[in-house]
Amino acid sequence: MNRSIPRVSDAARRYVQEVLDFGFHNCTGPGVTARLEKQFAEKFGVRYGVSHCNGTATMHACLLAAGVGAGDEVIVPTLTMASTALVALHVNAVPVFADSDPETFTISVEDIRRKITPRTRAIIPVSIYGLSPDMDPIMELAAAYKLTVIEDNAQCFLGRYKGRLVGTLGHMASFSFQGSKHMTSGDGGMVITDDEELATAVRKAAVLGYSLVSSKPGASSMPEEVRCHPSFARHNGYGYNFRLPEIAAAVALGELERLDELVAMRRESAKLIDAVVRECRWLVPQKTPEGYVHAWWTYAARIVEDGPDWLTFRRKFVELGGDGFYGCWQPVHKEPFFQELGRKVKEEPQRYPQWAEIMPDYREVSCPVVERIQPRLVQIKTNQFSLGEAKRQAEILGRAIEAVS
Repeated sequence: MNRSIPRVSDAARRYVQEVLDFGFHNCTGPGVTARLEKQFAEKFGVRYGVSHCNGTATMHACLLAAGVGAGDEVIVPTLTMASTALVALHVNAVPVFADSDPETFTISVEDIRRKITPRTRAIIPVSIYGLSPDMDPIMELAAAYKLTVIEDNAQCFLGRYKGRLVGTLGHMASFSFQGSKHMTSGDGGMVITDDEELATAVRKAAVLGYSLVSSKPGASSMPEEVRCHPSFARHNGYGYNFRLPEIAAAVALGELERLDELVAMRRESAKLIDAVVRECRWLVPQKTPEGYVHAWWTYAARIVEDGPDWLTFRRKFVELGGDGFYGCWQPVHKEPFFQELGRKVKEEPQRYPQWAEIMPDYREVSCPVVERIQPRLVQIKTNQFSLGEAKRQAEILGRAIEAVS
């Protein structure tokens, strides 16, 4: 029970040294980023991977690639990190918030169906805590209404849905390499897709709309004499600078090579936590439906209505030596920014012409399931790098539960 893995792999150190030894002679470096993109796509069995500087930029680029813009609506869960909704605003579209299933905590297919309008252009389902939403009916809705589906898999690496890898179910999928994720490079992200046209559009959106980029990673094959000539037109599209630095790509490549081990460690930690939680009357764990394989970015459970106070429980856990747990994010539509934005657009529509006719007053939006369960959710860490420490934390959790019961 003492198996451990290093915080940073030897491979990551070697690849970083490779980048440093190359000396930053050009913008593509020794090709580590291209190797990362190729191997990440291969890991998920898709044709294309496009790296980004973070997992918010990935979703932003996906929306641009899908042609989403002013006057459009994007359906997102309200139980998620705010980034999922903010990217809709980044392209001047309007986020439309959907409720969640009370047992799985993933986006409600029924509420998606209710929220679709003639303005809907995309859906961003989130694999919350590492569990896929019910993707088959979501894709059926997308086909019926000609919508683009962008999987937000920031929290889900190597999860499965009915035998298929999560991230291969929608038209595009977004992954994050932020520090808390299964694999990390400090920050970074990846978009994967099987669609060449979308891959090209995503890459163009991520590198300033350069005309010489394509779906393929690495430097352009265009002759240097052509692309260096004064007459060369460099930009034939709109884009941002979302490129992943080569050093970060080097770290990510090292992490990718041990991704199975990193995910397995989280699953072992979650199994230990689950054994404790299932003995507790007042904690209800996130439900994993039959046919799903959870990736366990974190272990989520709900305190029942007559259970102990959330803060009392956390304080006891920390007092006994626990490494803490987190509360769930506020429902995004309840965050002060969105509440205030809805008010401003309603009261000063002339200042926000891109949203004036279609943005709801978020103060009036209701997602009753999430609003009921969010205050009582606990997110218990699974990111230990030693099974011995994971076992110790699970034992402390059990003592904390007993102390406040």
